[in-house]
Amino acid sequence: MSDCTIRTASDVYGFVAQLKSEAEKHGNIDFASELDDAVHLGSSGLEILGAVRKTLIENHGEVESLLGSDGYQKPIV
Repeated sequence: MSDCTIRTASDVYGFVAQLKSEAEKHGNIDFASELDDAVHLGSSGLEILGAVRKTLIENHGEVESLLGSDGYQKPIV
């Protein structure tokens, strides 16, 4: 993620959407579902960020296999 800085809530949602799409393409529906649940978990930005963070930490191996250890593919908007 060396070439990307997350500055806005849209950046977070874009990152999660890209990662979810990659997970679905590779057949990891459970991980995609966890990501979807995370962004719909709470009513505040901090709750959502916390849930996304927890999901990424718990699935760091999957994240690396989908995006690479330092790769962040910018979402297609």
